[in-house]
Amino acid sequence: MGRKIYGIIYILSFALFPWLVLSPTISLLTNTPLRLGIFCLLSFGGAFLFRRAWPQHGWGASLLLTTLGYGTVYKLASFIPDISTYPFSLGWSEGSRYYYASLWLSKHVYGLSIPPSILHPSRYLLQSIPFLLPGSTLWLNRLWQVILWVTTASLTSWLLVRRLDLPARNKSLVITLGMTFWGFLFIFQGPIYYHLLFMVILILWGFDGTRFWRTLILVIIASLWAGISRVNWLPVPGLLASALYLLEVKAIGKSLWRYLFPPIIWVLVGTCTAYASQQAYKLLSGNPQAWFGSSFTSDLLWYRLLPNPTFPLGILPSAFLVSLPLIGLMSLRLIKRWREFHRMRIFGLAAILCVLFTGGVIVSVKIGGGSNLHNLDAYLTLLLVIGSYIFFDRFQPDYPTRLDENVQDRTSSVSNRLFRLSESIFIAGALIIPLYFTLSTGGQRPKRDFTAAQAALQTINTAAQQVADHAGEVLFISQRQLLTFNEVQNVPLVPEDELVFLMEMAMSDNAAYMDAFHADISNQRFDLIVSEPLVIQYQGRSHSFGEENDAWVRSVSEPVLCYYEPSIILDSVGVVLYTPRLNPCK
Repeated sequence: MGRKIYGIIYILSFALFPWLVLSPTISLLTNTPLRLGIFCLLSFGGAFLFRRAWPQHGWGASLLLTTLGYGTVYKLASFIPDISTYPFSLGWSEGSRYYYASLWLSKHVYGLSIPPSILHPSRYLLQSIPFLLPGSTLWLNRLWQVILWVTTASLTSWLLVRRLDLPARNKSLVITLGMTFWGFLFIFQGPIYYHLLFMVILILWGFDGTRFWRTLILVIIASLWAGISRVNWLPVPGLLASALYLLEVKAIGKSLWRYLFPPIIWVLVGTCTAYASQQAYKLLSGNPQAWFGSSFTSDLLWYRLLPNPTFPLGILPSAFLVSLPLIGLMSLRLIKRWREFHRMRIFGLAAILCVLFTGGVIVSVKIGGGSNLHNLDAYLTLLLVIGSYIFFDRFQPDYPTRLDENVQDRTSSVSNRLFRLSESIFIAGALIIPLYFTLSTGGQRPKRDFTAAQAALQTINTAAQQVADHAGEVLFISQRQLLTFNEVQNVPLVPEDELVFLMEMAMSDNAAYMDAFHADISNQRFDLIVSEPLVIQYQGRSHSFGEENDAWVRSVSEPVLCYYEPSIILDSVGVVLYTPRLNPCK
């Protein structure tokens, strides 16, 4: 068989593992250990094909590229179920995201001027782009969100590899492609969200440590974006630019103050710009000031640092697992060369990582913080950049030294074997852990009953239009995307009390907001409420998201069920229609 045939088979083999896992007709690979075992076997088979097609590459490079390539393609394929015409939400908050994106163009979509979201405005600004097209559909918006995930992660990884200049340094396209695949998979360990990567892409693309004003302009632009994102992202553009400066610009020949002046200014100006942008958004968005700042009033659940029902691995063990390989590799690279670098540069890089790690941990333990590492996104981003620079010897030395060859020989006979063994272990960990995070998620494409969904949609339409015809109000607590994409027609939008924001206000115990909600409910303002099933069942910390559930039950379920009762239960789509009780609770 010719080399071209082997090459064609090798390329086609990338589709085999995703098909085995995601196919609706095969359930064998739902078991994670079995899935990992099959993946390893396929990777060795793919490496064999690669070697037959391109024999100039060794087994190590072949297996590296194949394994990371297979993992990347599987991650890409796992997004396929997210691109669906199914009209109801694919997850607890999935449909809500498109509603909040539509608010940036609310006049065009609803004929009403509605303030954009308080939560993650920059994310929804990116997601709003499909609404510029006439008749934007739910399918198109789902496709766009997948494009955002994939393109921002890919572009970030590629720009980092470009800055590392790996082709020139390693003379190997295989290493360059492997590093790009690995960076892509590393990003999804958090995952690191695309509206953060938007800033990272800008800095990686345009940073130049020798051009102070150009970099300052980039930091200001990225910081304006940070200000309408998340509070713990305010210093990220300045810190990322400072990290690149410490990595690429030598301190030798400059006074300490002269050397540190650019990164200090970038951090200060960037953070102040982001804060000003945040305050300007508060004033100009049209939202009440009392609704902002929920992050500062929410409970901190410190027990989630360790294994718990919400995050079985725990925040700290999981962060340690993800960080250890890169920190180990950085330490091994620096342990023999630390005298080559001005101590302030090493201290500065370590301080940046520590600050972002601490901030990410605090945000992660906030109620509603989630069940993964996405709140450590800024830390993971800087760890990826700094770790890659140091491992690939792109950390520019101030005082390059060359050990005497006899000393090198004596050193190698004593410690080089241990050094190489340790490095191999950390490299293996750096490769295996992102792959494990990738391969342990995903599974069979969910089977959705479109016929039942259409019947449920018709029921909701009928009930909602009957209310609207009599000038009543219909509140969509959940499934509001049905109004956004005109699946429910001729029913005016009630902007208040959408699922995600209502949960945020409940978790932060925002009295001003919740009092208004409770007043509307007790006065039976709404003639129909469309919601997920509301039940009164407290769970506590022994259940996954137990505190979040209890905040919802206390602030939403109990008041609503006191004044409303279920009239139609649509089990097939997880929706209940609630109407006012004739005899409310006292």
